[in-house]
Amino acid sequence: MRRKRAGRGFLAAAFLAALLVWQGNRIWQKEQEQFPAVAWITALEQKDTGEIKAELNARDEAERQQALAGSGTQTGAEGAGSGAEEKPADRESLKKRFGQSVIVGDSVAEGFLDYEILDPSSIVAEKGLRADSAGPDIEKALSLSPTHLFLSIGLNDLEYCKGDSSRFVRDYEGVLQQIREQAPDLPVYVNAIMPVLPAAVEEKPVFGYVEEFNGALKELCEKWGIPFLDSGDILEGHEDWYQKDSVHLTSEPYTQWLARMEEAAGL
Repeated sequence: MRRKRAGRGFLAAAFLAALLVWQGNRIWQKEQEQFPAVAWITALEQKDTGEIKAELNARDEAERQQALAGSGTQTGAEGAGSGAEEKPADRESLKKRFGQSVIVGDSVAEGFLDYEILDPSSIVAEKGLRADSAGPDIEKALSLSPTHLFLSIGLNDLEYCKGDSSRFVRDYEGVLQQIREQAPDLPVYVNAIMPVLPAAVEEKPVFGYVEEFNGALKELCEKWGIPFLDSGDILEGHEDWYQKDSVHLTSEPYTQWLARMEEAAGL
């Protein structure tokens, strides 16, 4: 008799547990339906910060492109009036041509990843990267055995060096020395610091030293016999190609910037 009661008790407990699980699932499903943001946040928790940043940038860019399309504004190569309209296959073609090359840079260079202009294997970029701290990133880039190496460093050095271009050049020369010691025959190309909008200079006056830093960097490249690539002119007359901070860029200029690198390296 006791065994029968114990068995019935076990069945009742199992039934109650199953009922609670079923009810919990119904509540969770209802929350997903009524509060889609909950599902979105839960999904984000499973991703790393790099994935989240890329998705948010892509979403913002899609919304911006939709707004431009609605207003009839032209973008990209067509909007630049260069007469070279970008074709859908261009990005895939660029990825292939830069497949054996590597770009080392800061948060501006991260745009090549965020906008999926190049494959991750072609970019070693880090927010806040400076010439004096680029050692590990250079090591990583060289470990990929690139046929060409492009540097895009200097934005963060403006503030770190407090507008002192001579200090910037000393730090940058250390980067070039490291590359030459480890890969003496590797073709290296130095990108100028991309210009910022006046609003950024008002926010941080050190951004006003971009031209001076680029001048010093150009002299350094001449000393080392390294090509200096100043592509800032592609941004002239295109304030809409800047993000809200007036420093970082939207997707439009990246393919044109990459074309300048491609031309210089003969890829």
